[in-house]
Amino acid sequence: MTDKMNWFLLQTKSRQEQRAAENLDRQSVTSFCPMIKVEKISRSRRVEALEVLFPGYLFVQLGETSVSATSVRSTRGVSHFVTTAGAPIKVPESLIDQLRDRVAVNADVVASSLPKVGEEMEIIEGPFRGLNAVFSQPDGNSRALVLVTMLNQQVKASIPFSSLTSVTQSPN
Repeated sequence: MTDKMNWFLLQTKSRQEQRAAENLDRQSVTSFCPMIKVEKISRSRRVEALEVLFPGYLFVQLGETSVSATSVRSTRGVSHFVTTAGAPIKVPESLIDQLRDRVAVNADVVASSLPKVGEEMEIIEGPFRGLNAVFSQPDGNSRALVLVTMLNQQVKASIPFSSLTSVTQSPN
């Protein structure tokens, strides 16, 4: 009789998804940690990086007799099983298949919410709220240098990314 394999959801320790996956692999436990390419600011430069799609979580496939839940829970990087009513949540295999397909199809797609140089932005909070600006360049990891038109002159200002929104062009 073969052991029925089920997928479960594990919560990992903060930023230790890869560590948990590697340690589970050493125990011959199949795990899945969906990753996507993202564009972000690092050291004032745009860089592409692989990031975990569900930070703090990892899917594992276990059979009833394959590996004990206790050894999985005590694996370095693992915090605990995600449970409901005290029982670990079973994740449908169809969901895992869909996630794998999406990750594979979008392997070369870079997710980015960063503005492009010259993009029109609106300042939504702070002393310049309501003014339009033009994105110039990143200023550190969380701020942007923008050009704000004031008194018929363009002035450089350093604004937090969270205080900017893209101005959508309305069709004419």
